[in-house]
Amino acid sequence: MIIWLASYPKSGNTWLRSVLVSYYFTEDGNFNFEDLSRIPDYPNKNFIDAADFKNLKDGEVYKYWEKSQKIILQNKKAKFLKTHNILGSINGIPFTKPDYTLGVIHIIRDPRNVITSIKNHFDFESYEKAFQYMVSKDAFLKGEDSARFSFLGTWSSHYKSWMSINPQRRITIKYEDMENNTYDTFKRVISYTNKILGIQKDINNNKLLKAISSTSFEKLSLGEKEGKFKENVFNNNNEKIKFFNMGPINKWKNILPKDIAHKMNNYYKDDLSKLNY
Repeated sequence: MIIWLASYPKSGNTWLRSVLVSYYFTEDGNFNFEDLSRIPDYPNKNFIDAADFKNLKDGEVYKYWEKSQKIILQNKKAKFLKTHNILGSINGIPFTKPDYTLGVIHIIRDPRNVITSIKNHFDFESYEKAFQYMVSKDAFLKGEDSARFSFLGTWSSHYKSWMSINPQRRITIKYEDMENNTYDTFKRVISYTNKILGIQKDINNNKLLKAISSTSFEKLSLGEKEGKFKENVFNNNNEKIKFFNMGPINKWKNILPKDIAHKMNNYYKDDLSKLNY
């Protein structure tokens, strides 16, 4: 069955993946960029038949959600998958089904910090353009081919969709807790993951500490600079956009123009209150 790592883009999913692959797929907890492939993005062409992929058009990958996930389930082993897709349906076809899902690790990030990363990552010319993207119900995320196509919806509808899952089958964490209360937050994630995987032995604290220390922002950023990170996107000039861009210095109060901050505070007033931001 599938363990989903679900989040809106630029909310800490790659950091979470890095810690999880270090803890569950290495001997000593030391992170290696090559291990990120153990928790792949979904959807992508590796989960779609070659014949189907050949005829695939942008925005049509939803037709193969069920078929591809059934193939994943044939393995009988739990499979971690990262996704930015909203938990919803397209033309009556659901993104996934409860019977396919072992659990969900869901990440939320303050939208006022999301927008600063979104603007850089998608090379928007202004914060207003980035804001309009975050409030568009038709927003999507497209990778290098038609299989890497995620339906996002609005930032608000996205986080609410994943929080609709029964809390007994889901853990929701905040990016800010990952950043400010790192060990305890990841310990919660490992404890939850061990439980749904049926792992009864105690958490290996030394291994977890190593997984955390070897995936610090500084080390991930350095690895990207050295060419070890293979998931960069490119702007319209075919220039590589830095993925690990600001990290701890991404504080919206110091970065956002006052008019955009005011607009977001008003627009997301209820969400910010509900999520204790």
